[in-house]
Amino acid sequence: MTGHAASPTMLVVDASPETWAMALEEGKLRGISVITAPDPQVALAMIDMAAPDILMTDLFPADQAGVLLIRELRMRSPKTAILATGESGDAETILNVVRAGAGDYLRKPVLVEELGLALDRALRQLPSTVENIAGVEQVDYRLVLGTNPDHVEACVTWLIQQTALTLPEMQRLHLRTTLIELIVNAVEHGSLEILYQEKHAALSSDQFERLIEERRRHPRFARRRVVVQASHDKTRRRLRYAITDEGKGFAWSRFVATPEQPCDSRHPNGRGVFLAKAFFPDLTYNERGTEVTFSVPVP
Repeated sequence: MTGHAASPTMLVVDASPETWAMALEEGKLRGISVITAPDPQVALAMIDMAAPDILMTDLFPADQAGVLLIRELRMRSPKTAILATGESGDAETILNVVRAGAGDYLRKPVLVEELGLALDRALRQLPSTVENIAGVEQVDYRLVLGTNPDHVEACVTWLIQQTALTLPEMQRLHLRTTLIELIVNAVEHGSLEILYQEKHAALSSDQFERLIEERRRHPRFARRRVVVQASHDKTRRRLRYAITDEGKGFAWSRFVATPEQPCDSRHPNGRGVFLAKAFFPDLTYNERGTEVTFSVPVP
């Protein structure tokens, strides 16, 4: 959540429309894009896609949901600037908020001047991205994953935070969906060599987690890894992603459309690849089908 190279984003979590209006006005004056949520539950559902640089949240003292939201976001994104608001002014409340991960606390009713100063402090906390570093032409990331599919979403969230926060929201959504689909495929069908029919049968009998664990413990698959490489080429204004597994590969050409022959999206084993290809037309595999690459233009 380090999108300070473009317009910083602030997520405001509060039940009060008046607070939303004040935050929108003060944010606009500082070039901050403001999105709102009425409560922490809604905010949690938005966090990964909204990727806020700044969180401003009420404490929601009835169930301490605001404090829980602060803790959750701090774990997901240590770099996000967090501003808490609440009606209590006692030292214990403020200490709990700081311990949870907030960097600032404003007592309600919040004055416009106080909010403006707090936002100025938050903006100074935001880290620069590679877009702001003169002389850097390209940045490369390399992630090595094991064979647990449950770890994929967190890795994708981090990767998007590092490489793609300047993309429009819909394009980030397409990128997130594509990366999750392709990396899970690399883990399950590539490194663990689980066939589609095996997966379908295991899911139908509620045995898929057991199948995953059996494959992960098997000596043939236990030490296999999936490598995810991301490259940000500032000169060409392009992101490139490559996902490589250590499996046997597969006959990928029937799932990837060509100008001469459209992909059959009805095939159950190729729908994810078909969608990924629709989002990113240059998507392709190496000859064996053990590495998939695609690129994304940067605005």
